[in-house]
Amino acid sequence: MVSLSKFALLTILVVFQLKGGNSFGILKPIVHMYITNNFTTGEQLGVHCKDKDHDIGYRSIRFAEPYAFKFRPAFFIPNILYFCGFTFSNEFHHFVVYDQTKDEKAVKRECHWQINKYGPCRINVLVNPNSIECFPWST
Repeated sequence: MVSLSKFALLTILVVFQLKGGNSFGILKPIVHMYITNNFTTGEQLGVHCKDKDHDIGYRSIRFAEPYAFKFRPAFFIPNILYFCGFTFSNEFHHFVVYDQTKDEKAVKRECHWQINKYGPCRINVLVNPNSIECFPWST
């Protein structure tokens, strides 16, 4: 009986993990994601972010305006992957803004992105507000 109840508990934990990673929610800090329009031309930026279980939705943001959301990284298996689509000037680009397997140690509790025409730039404000890492658009 004891081994059967341990198996049942393990099965429940794995199912919660695969359903969205929140089975041990109190053990992982919430990550706050901030995506900011950095087009100095005053152009609006369309942003639509989602992961496999959550669609954050579409918003059109003006210069220096943030698109913000929060989520909790998975505890058991690092499987959180948020990607966003960006529209501006009749162009569409996409980019992975959070990949738990690569970003969990670097991001901790906040993730700040500035979106430019040439690509997104991540600013690690918790380590150094002047630390900017820019990337080309995904192809």
